[in-house]
Amino acid sequence: MLVATFIFKQHSTNQDFKELDDEIMRRAEANSGFKGKEKWLSPDGSQIRVIYYFETKESLNEFSRDEIHREAKARYREWYEGYRVEISEITGTWGDGNLARTIL
Repeated sequence: MLVATFIFKQHSTNQDFKELDDEIMRRAEANSGFKGKEKWLSPDGSQIRVIYYFETKESLNEFSRDEIHREAKARYREWYEGYRVEISEITGTWGDGNLARTIL
């Protein structure tokens, strides 16, 4: 399982942003290797993390090369002060069983 974590500070949104964001999510969900996403805010609310889960490297690459996703990436300065993407691999998970397993 691969994880793409998109970390950013957002300064604005508009209708174009909402439409692109919605379309990117539809395309992610159409990707057979996409397993889900989570969203987290920093304690002070200044940074957002959107965590995308993919079954394979190929499915992650397909997502990153999508034409609508690429358009949004090219326009990031319209909405974000800055961003960072981290790609990692989950090699195992464990817990006490009290959290629903919605992604893996």
